[in-house]
Amino acid sequence: MHNLPHNLFLIGLCIATALSSCAPHADKETPVTGSIRIISDTSWQYAAGIQSEVFSRYYPDASITLVAAEGPVSLQRGEGALLGHAPDDSLGILRAEPVANDALLVIVNSRNPLSSMTVDAVTLLFGNLHPFAGDAFREHLQRVASGREKAALVLRSAYHEADRSGSVPQGLKILAISGDGEAVLPEAKEIMNGSYPLVTTLYYVYYPGDALAAGFGAWLTDRGQNIFARIGLVPLGESARTIILN
Repeated sequence: MHNLPHNLFLIGLCIATALSSCAPHADKETPVTGSIRIISDTSWQYAAGIQSEVFSRYYPDASITLVAAEGPVSLQRGEGALLGHAPDDSLGILRAEPVANDALLVIVNSRNPLSSMTVDAVTLLFGNLHPFAGDAFREHLQRVASGREKAALVLRSAYHEADRSGSVPQGLKILAISGDGEAVLPEAKEIMNGSYPLVTTLYYVYYPGDALAAGFGAWLTDRGQNIFARIGLVPLGESARTIILN
């Protein structure tokens, strides 16, 4: 993180400051001071926590409180959100910026002779393509590993963190997925160039007039990219074909 070009981040903060000047904030926050609530989808709470922790470590005058999203998110001033979809904003007030890519993985028992599936087959098997998260994520991995369930649909970032912490049970494998062409595994390169078809985008949503919210957004698209990569998400690169997780 310390090796990333500092000048680029400073430019981003300058832009964030300029945006914040469009709507003066009563608390006179700056892009790196003040307080903000960050609401995150359950699936990306870990990512939100890591990003908030490191940002506050760099800028100790910034206080970030994390809140789990419960149902549809309705942002207030002084809040930002990390979501798997851009929220409805009929007034065009909010800014929704893509900050990272994630992918859906199909996990099967390692004894399963299947090595790949098509997107159509995945959709037929899992319907709405909602990945298991939280306790359901751990439960379904255990069920697949024990042979009690055929497959589980999970996020790449969640599987990466579970694997890093040693909580992925033995006896699992990840299937390659094919869309219009050859079946590929969910490696970072394949996610960025769009050859892996089950990709979803993580958005950061905020009011551009909020200085700290804009500063945190500048962080996520600059220094935060390296942090995303370390926790199983894929930094922004070439346009990936995305699915929407409502």
